[in-house]
Amino acid sequence: MGYVYMLSVALLFSFGGTCAKLISPYFGPAFITFFRFAVGVCFLLLLKAIRRQPFRKDYRASVKRLGGWILFGAVAKWMAYLAENYGLAHGPSYGNIVTQPAQAIFLTLASVFLFHEKLSRKKVTCIVLCLVGVLCISWNGRSLESFFQENALLMILFIISGICAGSHVLAQKMIADQMDIIDSNLTIFTISGILSGAALLPQVAEGALIGVHPNVGCIFGILMFGFITGIGFYLNAKAIPLLPFYMIPILQSSMVIFAILWGALFFHEAITVYIVAGTLMFLFGIIRLQLLNQRSE
Repeated sequence: MGYVYMLSVALLFSFGGTCAKLISPYFGPAFITFFRFAVGVCFLLLLKAIRRQPFRKDYRASVKRLGGWILFGAVAKWMAYLAENYGLAHGPSYGNIVTQPAQAIFLTLASVFLFHEKLSRKKVTCIVLCLVGVLCISWNGRSLESFFQENALLMILFIISGICAGSHVLAQKMIADQMDIIDSNLTIFTISGILSGAALLPQVAEGALIGVHPNVGCIFGILMFGFITGIGFYLNAKAIPLLPFYMIPILQSSMVIFAILWGALFFHEAITVYIVAGTLMFLFGIIRLQLLNQRSE
């Protein structure tokens, strides 16, 4: 079941760019980020209700004890989604595939500096291969002038998103054994939602929502994005104990294949040889890197 859960997560996450494209004509990246957290929290609460699962008696004590990591994870996830949604709103719907190698590289480096794991030459080679793949996707055969004027900023945003997403994973790792799966995600996403909502107050006060009439596609995108966030991360947390650790990022990376297909199918985005070559390079780099991590354990 672990493989089924994780492949389901990859499939769900691959629709992130599609949802952002449906919402972006009506709402900016900051609003998309808030909707994602707010609706995601609603789906997690609905899941708790369906499972008839109350908060544990030690919930408040756990939040107080782990407050630093919870706040760190909440801020990191807020920044990750804000950067990702801006990139998706202004670039191709599959642009967030760059976040996967960025996250994998960040977690590898974090394991070296925080947990004192060894970084061999082979691992460095895999990291370089991932970076070359990212550059190849972002470049996409354009002139250097066009790349630095348009694609460079989007690439940086997706890399920042990957680093922040990796920071969220690190926070989850630190609290995983001390809080319930649903409760930890619910707490982090609630705080993220409050932070992202508070940042929107000046825009709302200035009338940013006046005259906005979202269509059915936009509303569907908001609901779907929330479902992906809430239920997707729940399934992700369910899968982790059932799989070898090195298989998790490998299976998660399969989302890039789906994301590219949805971009071509729904938005007629061109799939160039640079996109294919870059994707293959960083997929190989990630898979090789995780296999090396498994051997070194």
